[in-house]
Amino acid sequence: MDYRQLQLFRAVAERQNLSQAAEAVGITQPGLSKSLRGLQQELGVRLYSTRGRGIELTEAGRALLAHAKLVEAQFTEARAELAGIASGVLGHARIGAGPAWISRHLPGAIAVILRHHPKLRFTVETGYAERLIGRLRQGELDVVIGALPQNRTDPDLRFQRLSTDTIGVIGRTDHPLLRVANRSLADYVHCSWALPNRAELLRQRLDGAFRKAGLGEAKVAVESDSLSLMLATLRLTDCLGLATTQTLSQDEAHGIVSVEHAELLFHREAGLISRRHTSYSPPVQLLVTELRRVGARAIAV
Repeated sequence: MDYRQLQLFRAVAERQNLSQAAEAVGITQPGLSKSLRGLQQELGVRLYSTRGRGIELTEAGRALLAHAKLVEAQFTEARAELAGIASGVLGHARIGAGPAWISRHLPGAIAVILRHHPKLRFTVETGYAERLIGRLRQGELDVVIGALPQNRTDPDLRFQRLSTDTIGVIGRTDHPLLRVANRSLADYVHCSWALPNRAELLRQRLDGAFRKAGLGEAKVAVESDSLSLMLATLRLTDCLGLATTQTLSQDEAHGIVSVEHAELLFHREAGLISRRHTSYSPPVQLLVTELRRVGARAIAV
C-alpha cells in the first residue's frame, strides 16, 4: 500500500462515485478501479460495495478512510514544516482551544513565543473540547487545549493536565435570582440559560445535577461555544451561564457576578490533548512547553 493508493481511495470514499473521483484526481476510471482492486487484494478486505451508480464503504473502508485522512494530514504537516525550514519560517501550529484558554493563558503563551520566534505562524480555532477533539482525530488540528474528559483511556489520544478550575453559575449583577434568599435548585432550573451544546461535559454535569434532584434539564435560550457571546447575553438578559471563577476577573466579564449554589459548583481539569502516535512539530512543542510553564504556575496558585 502506497501513499498514491491512499489518495485515490480517499477520493472515491469521499465522493462515493468512481467516475467523479477519477475526474477529480486526473486518472481514467479503469485505472482507478485497477488501483482499488490492488489495494483490496493487498489488504485482504473489501473496502466498498457498488450501489447503483455509486459505492458504499464497508466497515473496513470506513476505518481505512479515517487512517488515510491522518496520513494525509501528516504528509501536509511534513511538507509545510520542511518548506518553512527552507524559507526561514520555522513552522505552523494549528491549535484548538477552549473559551477560557482563548481569553486567558493562550494569548500570553503565543506572545512569549513570537518574541523569540517572530516567523512562526499560529492558527487558533476556538470551541468546547468535544467538537475540537473530533477535528484533532481527523488530523485537522495539532493539539487541543481545554477541558479534559473524565474518561482518559482513549488509545488514540494522550492527555496532560495543566490546570484545575472551579466552574460555577454566573449572571448579571442585578439578576433577579440574587434577591432570592435560600435559593433552591428549583429556582435555577426555572431560569433561562446560555450554555454550550448538550454534548459538552459541562452541560451534561449541570443537567445531571438537575435530574438528580428530579427537576429535568436546564431551559436553554442560547447555545454557543463563544465565551464572548455568552457573557454579552448574560449581561443583557436574565439568562444564567457557567464559567470558571477566573473568568469573572476579566474585563470582558464586567457586569457579571457569581450566582452560585453549592450543588452547582463543578471542579474541572484542563490541559493538552493530542494524537498519541504523532510527535509534536517544533512550533507545537514550543507552545506546549510554554503552556506547561503557565499551567504549573496556575496549579501552584
